Amino acid sequence: MLLISKAVSQLLLPPGIFILLGMIVLVFWKKQWARTLFIGTLAFMWALSTEPVRDYLTHPLEFQYSAFRVNTHPNSKAAIVLLGGGIRENAPDFYGSDMLSKTSMVRTMYAATIAKQTNLNIYATGGTPLTQTAKTEADMMKTWLVWLGIDVSRIISENKANTTWENAVFTQKLLNDKDINTIILVTSAWHMPRAAWCFEQQGLKVTPAPTDYLTSLSSYDLRSYLPHWRVLADSGKALHEYLGLMWYKLRYTS
Repeated sequence: MLLISKAVSQLLLPPGIFILLGMIVLVFWKKQWARTLFIGTLAFMWALSTEPVRDYLTHPLEFQYSAFRVNTHPNSKAAIVLLGGGIRENAPDFYGSDMLSKTSMVRTMYAATIAKQTNLNIYATGGTPLTQTAKTEADMMKTWLVWLGIDVSRIISENKANTTWENAVFTQKLLNDKDINTIILVTSAWHMPRAAWCFEQQGLKVTPAPTDYLTSLSSYDLRSYLPHWRVLADSGKALHEYLGLMWYKLRYTS
């Protein structure tokens, strides 16, 4: 089921959606509507590849919550929850070992920073979604948290979750065993609305700690309106979150 949902998501989001539309255009090229669709597809792809459109999509996600400040963290018994963000399998720069993705590493570094500021324990959550890696995301994040100076006794791994919803469900069970119902949630800013919603559905009080922002806060110039592959990827992440949040609310809201 996870594989199917991931495959559907890839086809509905860039660049998959553009390839599907292109195939439709080729089949029906002689039709006027197909040629109109071709022009519209190119325009849509150009738009998603520009910074202003990317920022229009990412800003509502990333700035729905304020940046974390130590003086705003819960005074009651709490814990830090760190969400995984992917693994690079067989990384050449690490002698063929598996390595955290850039997204996971940024989240891990930020969680370590907060842990040092608050002296709270970290619950790292993430399994091995659709990979054959020997180590789970949670265990790999734990390894790097220790390397970043966090005592191993302060790190708890939840290594079965393969989706954001499962992150919340499985971690809540571990927190409940310790009578903890308040968390500082660390994930990418663009992923925070969906992640926070999932954990709140488990009855937890969530203090967001977003990181890994995509939105540009600089002024635009001519290049901002020209297409760029990295900006298209950012727009795709935003669209994925909107689609994912809609799907989660349809599936998990009772």
